[in-house]
Amino acid sequence: MCGPTDKAMCEDGPLVTQAYVCKEKGAKLELADITLPALTATQVQLDLTHCGLCHTDIHMRDNDWGVSNYPLVLGHEGVGIVTKLGSSVKNLQVGDRVGISWIRDSCAGCDPCLAGRENICEKGYQGLYLGSGAGCWGKEPYNEHGGCFSKVMRIEEKFAIKLPENLPSEVACPFICGGGTMFEPVVDYVQNGTRVAIASVGGLGTAGIKFSKSFGGHVTALSRTEDKRSKALAAGADEFYACLGNAEAMNELAGKFDVIIDTCPKNADVGPFLGMLKFNGTYVRVGIPSASDMDFNYSYIPLIFTQKKIAGSIVTGTRRMKRMLQMTTDELKKYGGDGEEWNAKVVPFHSVNEVMDDLEIGRNTSNWRYVLTWD
Repeated sequence: MCGPTDKAMCEDGPLVTQAYVCKEKGAKLELADITLPALTATQVQLDLTHCGLCHTDIHMRDNDWGVSNYPLVLGHEGVGIVTKLGSSVKNLQVGDRVGISWIRDSCAGCDPCLAGRENICEKGYQGLYLGSGAGCWGKEPYNEHGGCFSKVMRIEEKFAIKLPENLPSEVACPFICGGGTMFEPVVDYVQNGTRVAIASVGGLGTAGIKFSKSFGGHVTALSRTEDKRSKALAAGADEFYACLGNAEAMNELAGKFDVIIDTCPKNADVGPFLGMLKFNGTYVRVGIPSASDMDFNYSYIPLIFTQKKIAGSIVTGTRRMKRMLQMTTDELKKYGGDGEEWNAKVVPFHSVNEVMDDLEIGRNTSNWRYVLTWD
């Protein structure tokens, strides 16, 4: 137990708190008691105040990827205030405001982890709310209590990222996962003068447009219809084409791009995308299709002789996360505006099922992201 002079720095036993829980595949979330494991020496405890709603939460609720375990506490774009420290915590203090993303732990010993790129941990990172269904990314049953749809969280200090003072919580939330998901491939593939296409212009696509412009890219937004043209151009895109799903229209853009970052969660023929690349270009997939439609085909000869590449990219690690959040803060007018091109709608947690339905069927036409808050 804690000593009388330092009750904020200790290892505590299991803690009962409340969270919105998905009890079975596709079920509505219910407010229920959950039990957090004992606080360890290297962990912090925090009271969550905000959490962004990501489409991944819907995929996981419905087990679209075949990796969900139930009961399941969702949420991985969290912001909270540190209330308690494990005895070995060194870099955070009680009262610090921190962000919580998709990763809650990693091996800490492989080269990527030592470089702050825990998203490619060689032993597989521990997902925030993943369980055994996720294989090496769900070594412990964190599905039962791990997500940010909880009032209280316990997590390794390293993965509680202290937020810049001037970054509003409602702005930070969408960047903590969605922003990181796009920042990773932009850092890897975009530099001054790169001709980059962002395929599908939702929350991820908007972040991709803005980050690519910050890195000096010439940005083209790709969509299925003209509906997103004005918003994509307002977000900073240099060009816009309503061509996705139309092989003939995509072929008219043959050889135009150095890199295409595809954010769409629906599967599609990669051939037209590869056709739009320059020789030595890269098609990067960040949108994850459902488990029932996960495969793609492409011939080796055109891939080899054009030296084009097909790549995947998953979230980001702590080093780039900190860099992204600081850049977002430094350019807050660009990234934190509340105009139609980039805004989050703040709603109370008791509306979580309603806004998940809105996001799933595309009713959230006036905003890119929902941010949930406790009453």
